[in-house]
Amino acid sequence: MSLKIGIIIGSIREGRAGLDVAKWVLEKVQAIDTASTYELVDLKSFDLPFLGATPTESQIKGITSWSQTMSQYDGYILVTPEYNHVVPGALQNAFQFLKPEVANKALAFVGYGWLGAARAIVGFRAHLAYQQIALTQQQINLSFTSDFANPGTENQTFTPGAWHDAELNLLVSQLTGWSKALKTLR
Repeated sequence: MSLKIGIIIGSIREGRAGLDVAKWVLEKVQAIDTASTYELVDLKSFDLPFLGATPTESQIKGITSWSQTMSQYDGYILVTPEYNHVVPGALQNAFQFLKPEVANKALAFVGYGWLGAARAIVGFRAHLAYQQIALTQQQINLSFTSDFANPGTENQTFTPGAWHDAELNLLVSQLTGWSKALKTLR
């Protein structure tokens, strides 16, 4: 059974590390799982309003595009930083526009930050459970102290440790297993 998995870049900040992390995830998971299709989904490319605000014409198109994009995937890998112990507000807001698009689909986390976004992921897991998303146990926590050179500077570069390869193998196994099982429900 062929799967289509979206790798969501959850930060929209200028100079974000998320794009480099997501490209690394894409390269790694494509090597691990050649039977599935993996694609980057950049949250920054969707013009979404704050939920509850009156949307502009552009934002109505952004909401429709976001919904259609997320509907086409069987599962997701969410690449997220941690801002003030939570996921970015834009990411939280974006998921507020979704329910049937993501229900009965699986999601795995790849977090990055000083503590690998661990605190943010814990909080967001509770939110996503109410959207009927199956969350994998395995997650990747990339730390600025061990997976980035020159952290917090203009010269910061993503230098992930090879020890994450085993974690990614398990993450892909859990994600594809859940995604295949849940595909039969939809």
